[in-house]
Order: sequence, then C-alpha cells, then structure tokens
Amino acid sequence: MAQPPDSPHAVYDALAHALSPDANLRQRSRHLLDQWATLPGYYAHLAAFVAAREGVPAEIRLQAALQFKNGVDRYWRKAAQNGISPDEKAQIRPKLLELLDVQDRTLAKNVALAVAKIARLDYGTDWNDLPDLLLASLQTGLSHPDRAYGRLRLNRTLLFLHATIKALSSNRMPKGRALMLRLGDLLFAPLVQLHAQMLQEAVHRLQAEGLGVTGRADETEEIECALLAFKTLRYLMLYGFTDPSARAEPKEFFASTLPAFSSLLSLRHNLVLSTSPQHATPRLVFLTKHVTAYGKLYRALMDKSVAQFAAMDGVSQIQGLYFQVVTSAAADVVHTVGDDATSLYPTRLVVQALLLIKSMLGDWDGSSGLPVPPDFVQQLAQLLITRLLPLRQEDLEKWSEDPEEWMNEEEMDRWEFELRPCAEYVLKALLSAYREELGPSMAAFLQQVSTPQSMDELLLKEAVYTAVGRSPSDLEGSVNFKEWLEGTLAPECGGTDSNYRIIRRRIAWLLGNWVGEDLAAESRALIYSLLVHLLSRNDSTDPAIRLTAARSLAKCDTWDFDQAAFVPLLPKAIEEILQLLGEVTLSDSMMRLNKTLGVIIDRVGPQITPFAAQLNEILATLWASAEENHFQTSVLVTVIKLAEALGEQSQAMHVQACPIIQLSVDSSRPAHIYLQEDGLELWQVLLRRSASLSPEMLSLVPTLIAILDRATDVLPRCLAIFESYLLLDAQAVLTICSTEFFAAVREILAGLQLDALKVVLHALNTVFQTAPPTHWAAALDASLCFDRMLQVAAAKDSSALIVTKYLCSFSRIILASPETFHHLVASSAARTGASPGQIVDMVVTQFVDRLDNMSQGGQRKLVALALAYLVPTTSPVVLSRLADLVSLWSSVLAQTEENESGDAELYHIPDDYQSDVEVDYTETLETARRQALWARDPIGSHPLKIAIGQKLAEAQALNGGAEAFQAQWLGKVDPLLVEELVKRLDGRLVG
Repeated sequence: MAQPPDSPHAVYDALAHALSPDANLRQRSRHLLDQWATLPGYYAHLAAFVAAREGVPAEIRLQAALQFKNGVDRYWRKAAQNGISPDEKAQIRPKLLELLDVQDRTLAKNVALAVAKIARLDYGTDWNDLPDLLLASLQTGLSHPDRAYGRLRLNRTLLFLHATIKALSSNRMPKGRALMLRLGDLLFAPLVQLHAQMLQEAVHRLQAEGLGVTGRADETEEIECALLAFKTLRYLMLYGFTDPSARAEPKEFFASTLPAFSSLLSLRHNLVLSTSPQHATPRLVFLTKHVTAYGKLYRALMDKSVAQFAAMDGVSQIQGLYFQVVTSAAADVVHTVGDDATSLYPTRLVVQALLLIKSMLGDWDGSSGLPVPPDFVQQLAQLLITRLLPLRQEDLEKWSEDPEEWMNEEEMDRWEFELRPCAEYVLKALLSAYREELGPSMAAFLQQVSTPQSMDELLLKEAVYTAVGRSPSDLEGSVNFKEWLEGTLAPECGGTDSNYRIIRRRIAWLLGNWVGEDLAAESRALIYSLLVHLLSRNDSTDPAIRLTAARSLAKCDTWDFDQAAFVPLLPKAIEEILQLLGEVTLSDSMMRLNKTLGVIIDRVGPQITPFAAQLNEILATLWASAEENHFQTSVLVTVIKLAEALGEQSQAMHVQACPIIQLSVDSSRPAHIYLQEDGLELWQVLLRRSASLSPEMLSLVPTLIAILDRATDVLPRCLAIFESYLLLDAQAVLTICSTEFFAAVREILAGLQLDALKVVLHALNTVFQTAPPTHWAAALDASLCFDRMLQVAAAKDSSALIVTKYLCSFSRIILASPETFHHLVASSAARTGASPGQIVDMVVTQFVDRLDNMSQGGQRKLVALALAYLVPTTSPVVLSRLADLVSLWSSVLAQTEENESGDAELYHIPDDYQSDVEVDYTETLETARRQALWARDPIGSHPLKIAIGQKLAEAQALNGGAEAFQAQWLGKVDPLLVEELVKRLDGRLVG
C-alpha cells in the first residue's frame, strides 16, 4: 500500500512528471497521484500549490487544480470511502478563497468549479459563511483604489459566485430548495445593484471606445462582470424565490431587464453596423452573450411557470422586442444573419427569439399560452413562410456541389441551432395551435404560388409546400389533399424543368409526411406511384430528389399500407434503391436507404422472394463495409426482416447470414454489446424457418455453447436457439456439443431463481425428448450435471416450486429410459458416497410429496408416468412405496378424463416457462416441428391407465407372478386404495 506523500516536494515532482513528454514518466506519476488520492494530506498539498503566488509555474498550478477538482467529486463527500478528513477540509477552504484575485483565467475557472462542488456538499453545514465572504470580496473589488485590480477581483469573485449558485440550484431536494431561498434573500439585492452599476459602466465604455481592445489583452472589463452578475441573478430568480412575481425585488429587476435588453441590443446593432468588425473581440463576445442572456432568462421563467411569468408584466413588450429581432433579421437574412458574433444578427439570437415566441404561444394545442394580438399569428406565419423558410442561394449551391451531403444536413434535427429548421419548427407549432385561424391562409398561399414566374417566386412556392408538408393533420380540414395531389402535385412530379427540381424534391418530401394521414385508397396508390417515379433515374429527378423519395418510401410504413397497390411497383423500387446504395458514399445515406429497404421488405412479405438473392448479397456487402455500430445494427434488422418475409425460403440466406451472426455475437469484439441482441434474433429467426440443419448453421453451435457458458442476460434467447437446433437435428447437434452443453448447464444451475430455472430446465428436457439416451447420457453423467440436479432436489432449503421443476426433468429421463436413469443414479452414488437406493428413495419421496405443488395437469401426469416406469423392478426401494404410488396414481387419474390416445384438454394449458423470446408468434416450420414433438410426447400420447396397468403387469412378472407380487408387495397396500385404482384403471370410476 502506498504511503502518504512525505513532503510537498514529492507532490510537486509528481505533478511536474505528469506533464513530462516522456510517456513512461507520465504514466508512473499519474499512477502515483491516483494512489495518493485516497491518502491524508494529499489534497492540502494540492490546494497549497494552486494558491501559491511565487515559485510554482503556471502549468503546475493548473495541473494541481485539475487533480484537486477531480478529487472533490470522489472524496469530499462525508460518506466517501477514503474521504478527505474534516481537519484537512478546514485547512483547504480558506486557501481556495485566497484565489479570488488569480490572474490566470483557466486556473480561475477550475478553482471556481471546485469551490462550487464543495459548496454543494458543505453549504448549510460546514461552510455557511461562504456567501458572506464572497459578498465581502465583491465590496473589496468595487472599492479598491487600483481600478485594474478591483475589476479583476470583482470578476473572479463573480465567477466563483456564479459557479456556486449554479451548483446549489441543482439540488432540488427540500433542504437544497430551502438553502436557495436563503441565498435569494441574501444575495439578490446586492447583485441587482452591482449588475446595474457594471452594465452602466460597460455601456459608457462601449459608447466611448467601441468594440476594440484597449490596455492589456487579458484585462477584465465591466461587460464581463455584468454578464456574470446577470447569469447569477438568473439562477436566483428561478430558484431563490418561491414565486418571483410575488416579491418586489425580483419583479422590479425583471421590469428593468426590458429597457436594458432593448438598449443593449440597439447599442450592439449600432456598434457592429458602424465598425463592421472583421473578428470577434472579447468585448463583442461578452456583449453578444449578455444580449442572449436576457432571452435565456425569459425562456427559463416561462418553463418554470407561465402564470408567474405573465404576472411579472411586460409580456407584450418582450413579444414585441423579439418579434422585431426576427423581423429585422428576416429583412436581409443573407447579409445580416450569421453564426459569428460579428454578424449584425447572430443566428443564435434569432433562433432564441423564434423559440421564445414559440414558448409564448403555449403548447402545441395552444393551451397554457400567453395572450397575443389577433393579427400577430398571421404576421408571424407570413414572416416565417416568406422570409425564413425559402431556400437561399447558398443552399442551392451546396445542393449542386454535393447533393448527398446536403441531403444529410437537411435530415438533421437542427431546429435549436439553425435558422431555417427553427422557422419550420415554430411554424409547425403555430399551425398546430392556431389551425382554425391559419388554415384558410395556407390554402390561399397555395393558390398564390401556383404559377411562379421567377426564381424568387419558385423558392416561395417551395417554402409554402414546406409549410403545408410539415402540418398535414392540422391542415387536412383546409387543404383538399386529394384534389391538390391529382391536379397539381402529380403533374409537377412529371415535369423536366431543371429549375423545378426544388419543387419536385419538396413534393417527394411532402408525400412522405402526408401518406400517414387518413387518405382515400386511390390517393395512397398514387403516392406510391409518384414516389417510385421520383426515386427512379429519369429526366424529372436528380440524386437529391431520389434520396428524398427513398426516405419518404420508408414513411409509407402505415397501418393501412396497400400491398396490392405497391406490389406492381416493387421491381422498380428495389432496383432503384439498390442502385442508390451503390452510388452513395456516406453512412447516413446508406442507413436511410437500408431503412427504406427494410420497410418495403416488411410490408410486401413473401412478395419479396424474387429479389431475395440480390438483396441477400447487397446486405452482406453493406454489413462488410459498415464501420459504425449503429449502421451494422440497421443492416442486421433488415436481414431479420428479409428472413421473416422469405419464410422457409430463407434457408438460402445461411451462407451470407451465418458469418454476420458469428461476428455480431463474438464477445472478443467490443461491438458485440451493440450487435449481440439483433444477431441472436437473426439466428433464431433463420433456425425457426429452416427445413434442415445447414452446414453453416451447424458450424455456429460451438459459438452458441460459448455464449451459454458465460450465462449472461441473453441466456433465455440462447436456450431457445439451442432448442431450435435440437428440433432440427438433435443427434447431429449433441454429437458436436453434448459434453460442453451439460457442463455449461451445470454451472448455470447454481443458485438460479425460479423464472430463470424454468427456462434452463425446459431446454434440458428438450434434449431428453429429441434424442436417444445414447447421445446424451454419458455427457450428462461426466459433466456432473445430474449430480447437481440431485443435489438441488434433495436440499432442504430448496423451494417446493424449484424442486418440482427438477422432478419434471427426472421424469423425462425415466420416460426416455429407466435403465439410463438407474445408471446415472449409480454413477452419482459412487461419487457422492450415498447408495443408489437412497438416491432413488429420495426421488420417489419428492415425487410423492411435491405432487400437490404441481398446478399443471401435464406435469402431474408426467410424474405419474415416471413412477409407473420405475415400478417394473425387484428393488424394494420402489416396491415398498406402492401404497404411496397407488394413491398418487388414483389422484392423477381423478383429475381428468383422457381420450383414447391419452390426450386431454387439461394437458394443453400453456407451459409457464416461456419468455417473449421463446414464444413463436408466427407460423414457421418450427411450429410444425413442435407440434410433432408434442404428438410424440408421452403426456399426450400415452394413456395413463394403460401405462400404469402395463407397468404393474411387468412388475408382477418380474416378481414371480400375480400371486407372489400380491403376497409380497401389493397385499401390504390398503385394500380400499387398491380397489379404487383398479376401478379407475377399468373405467368403472371417474372424477
């Protein structure tokens, strides 16, 4: 075990070596630091180095700060193992607050985060003076005679305070909420005053000096201090008051933000317009962040409580201010809106304005919204459609240069970050909340753009189609889709004008959105036809249109899919999708095309058979080329759908599919954690539909046993797969793996709970049912699996239900071959020191004692049959229990009446062993194999009366005939019990 560092120099050297260019030295030092992390004194040394003013290089101080911050997460909590002692914590806290004037920004941020983490754990118990100390530091910064030092102190204190309040506000437990309410009372008023002062000074400096940098590059300025104060006030507004609208201080501050935001926005606009900055100076960055900070506050307050937000007053002013932002930005999006802080209207600001307006409109159904002027909805919708939705020249250029890349960008969910997707998102919400008001306007828009005469009008038409396509359910009452489809969209799909490609691509997209609506059958059929046309290579299409059509075909996966209408289009659709798969280069494109392929296969079912070989090859190629786990998973899902659609024809897939299965379940490959579940499902699907056991499938058996041996959470499906193998060719499978299978089962059985045990023993019973004992008895014995079964069945602490499951397995062995059972008992007895008679007596005793714990009629008959098969013997161990056996047989016979073949309705109650992965919900070849297995099962094919009578007759013959048997054994049984059994066997007594 490592010793605590003997001096600060040792810690210093380790920190220095952790930054060494020598990899070995770095590794050794980091290992040493990790060991010290659990030892006393280490964090005090780190804090001392962080706080050191002289003699410690900046990189060492920063490394110490990082190590300290990471250690706080793990070892500062009181209940932490190897946690930091209270004395060491008390020594550290003051040192951290010595850094409220640290010059290095990175170091200051890391220390601030460490202080925040500690405050979340200690404030309210051990560090109650922290807010007061920070307030005092703020006053020091404000009053310091050295202006530069004062601003630095102010900035770092606000940095610490913001990080602390943010961390404390994340504690939503009652105690955490109470602490935040205390901090609201303590800090809110001083911070409001400080923010107002800093903002005023910042505005004066910006007006006097503009956006440039004066003095030192690392100088802290008022605008940064104002921003930090505002961000802290935001958390106090949200969590420092139960209802900020009911308190004067927060309500007054909220009111002051409205003119402040308007003034700051105007100042920024004028400065950027007058100077046209080529790069974002720190001053401009902080100014821009402060402008957007207002929007964050308003949105957060609305998310917390719309009613409280409305009670603050000023809703209409906020709405007007942000609508003006959107209107001004939309006037010239190309030249005034951009991602950089130097843009007149940064994208982030305009997106924030749109989302803020959307929040004011309420939920998608318009509930919980704030009041808006009657004409506002119409103005906003028109602005979005005419100004923000149209494609720009930049989009058209990207489309032409790389259609595939542009299409993938269009598919991304970017509404929180980019302007046009955000405008679409807000318009969709607007149409949903105000469908009655906007529906007629959208219909009028369609008429207005019906015959565009210029590129601008064509782009507007595309924008209107986008708006209509986004909200099919909201506009179905206003737009006659059938008429629009047949009279306008269908003819436009067939055009060849190159400019109209933007309309044809949008139609391809729009059809995918509308196909899920409640459409007439002829409209659905026409959509299928148009999408396949737009998917094809012809004069109407280009790569972007074809990719969009493929995406929309995937959306045809609706509950009312018209298979009859689609099947005539199937050859062309498959041909074009496969052609596209050969042309695209990006994995996202391949994934979308693969998804479309999967939807088509799933929907047309067996009709896909003529294309099976081609699809099998292309899917194998896609799998081989896939480098990303989610793409491989996508391919696996499609292969599963193909196998399900092909049914018994899927056996032809084995050559390509088995290597895919092998790779997807290979535990030596990290990707198996993502692929294993789908790989196992494919394995199971193919086996259930196989007519025979192919060499490829047989070669996977060792892999299956290896998975079983690990006994992971996929055990139920693996055992179901093993049963599928047994039903196909049990002898061939057991020849390969019987020893390994029973050895794996022996390990699995240890400590299993009932639900898992039922699944394991069902697979074991299937072995006993599907193959002769010559193929499994020796392995069952050599693996000691039988010994483990006997051990659990005999254990006094085994539950009755668990014992009954083992008894069913013993019954299966006995019915397969009583001689084999006795041989297994003898071998086990030789190993354990018990006699064979003792083991048989234990089993018979458990059969008799546990019968009443068996609720299923089939299980009760199984036990009765097994005991009958044990009776033909001269062993007194069994024959001395005839009284119990006679009573048991009568009890089972009384429960039900069998038909001539030995079957009864009571035996067909579903077994309780199955989980979802074992149940076969579709008719497959395995369904017939299971039915055949049931037809051979003694439970349904061996009349119990006949079996008992025959086995008793055999016992009499072995024991000297009827009279001798009567005298030696049967005569010792209560005559009334014997008479009852005889009557039941003769059919004279039922029920």
